[in-house]
Amino acid sequence: MGNQAPPTLQQLAIKGLLREEALAISALEVMPWMLLPAMFEVAFKNRQTNVLRAMVPIWPFPCLPVGALIKTPHLETLKALLDGLDAFTTQMACSRKGKVRVLDLTTTDTHFWSIWAGNYEGDCSQQVVRHEQPMETCHDPGMKNNLKVVTDLKLVDNDTKDYANHLAQWAQQRKGSIHLCCLKLQIWESCISNVIEILKSVDLHCIRELHLRDLWIDDMAAFGPYLGQMRNLHTLVLEGITNTFRMDESQGLEEEWISTLLSQFPKFHCLQHLYINDIYLLVGCMREWLRSLKKPLETLSITYCHLSQEDLDHLPQCLNLSELRHLHLNSVFLDEWLGPLGLLLERVKATLQDLELEKCWLEDSQFRMLLPALSQCSQLTKVNFIDNNLSLPLLMQLLHNIAKLSKLTQELYPAPLECYDHRGLVLVDQFDQLCPELLSIIMRKRKPRKVTFATRQCYKCFNHSIYELESRHCLCWQ
Repeated sequence: MGNQAPPTLQQLAIKGLLREEALAISALEVMPWMLLPAMFEVAFKNRQTNVLRAMVPIWPFPCLPVGALIKTPHLETLKALLDGLDAFTTQMACSRKGKVRVLDLTTTDTHFWSIWAGNYEGDCSQQVVRHEQPMETCHDPGMKNNLKVVTDLKLVDNDTKDYANHLAQWAQQRKGSIHLCCLKLQIWESCISNVIEILKSVDLHCIRELHLRDLWIDDMAAFGPYLGQMRNLHTLVLEGITNTFRMDESQGLEEEWISTLLSQFPKFHCLQHLYINDIYLLVGCMREWLRSLKKPLETLSITYCHLSQEDLDHLPQCLNLSELRHLHLNSVFLDEWLGPLGLLLERVKATLQDLELEKCWLEDSQFRMLLPALSQCSQLTKVNFIDNNLSLPLLMQLLHNIAKLSKLTQELYPAPLECYDHRGLVLVDQFDQLCPELLSIIMRKRKPRKVTFATRQCYKCFNHSIYELESRHCLCWQ
């Protein structure tokens, strides 16, 4: 057993009781309330749905944070929990009245179960008091007396879709008494009609994060009326929106989708984090996308896209980027003139914490435009410049500029061009010699936390050679 503590008498008693489900269910009427959380946790992990169905109506706290126990969605367990809520509303299952008002299916609250397992090191009294109060997630006064089911929904594969569909249908049938509050919605679903039915069942005002991935552009316009109702959305992720290759119709569809999306942006009063990945329609639209926002962004992440010179020129002029904390432009094709990006960095020098320009393949002449502003970004904690074509002199200049930034905890730099031969293969001896010299530039100014130098991907083994105080070569050299 190693260092694992032996089970307590309480744990042994609960385990023994749950071996006889009928006995366990009958004992719920007289069981002390402080034993119920520990018993519920064991029954949940064992997927003893009959016991769970009986325990929900007598749950002694207003909030049942079951999501922290979920490893993978299990449809039969969900059905048992919802049946328990139905029994609670009718109070036919048990004469012992419970207090449950919120069924929390999100994974946020792990402390509650640690308390009853006896291994929580924080202030237990505060956690118990928290669960004596109903969980506030929505601000609609019309929902005040309803039971709430708080969840994150993921429409990705058959298992998660069946789980989400059942929950949505159950809530739709009880719309007058059940408030389905979805905080995070992820949609990787080609059947748009199925998605729309689920959107009709949830309170769209509750959605904080929306992820749309691998959808056809034909379907995007159908989201318009629903996007506009997500007034509390703070994170929007758009990834891999593609057309259907019907060339005669694609241009009209693209314009329709862009128009639909842009018309909803002014309604996102709380949007702070915008992630755009692999959407070619972005080119030339940055000005319209960003100026329609009502609140300054904290995160702007654009990956696997092309930004035109017009897009770059607008970045430093956009008032909604003046308070950026995270700027990611990874795998982005940037036009030659990067002066506007340097101006943006200078503008956000007091707030920017995270800068990523990985796989942009910038050359010395382009990167040099960013150096003056980089040295002024005093709040930076992370930089990532891997997979850019920088020479040794330019890289040394960069490190001299950045060495005085004392808050950096993670730094990723490309190996200089001098580490490759004319075929692009790594010169291992040169790599081993230059990386310590480059690291010493930083160490003369401050003690670095984590610094990495990385080569391009090896053509043969598809790995990188890495230097972090010592070299780790790609597989071809091992």
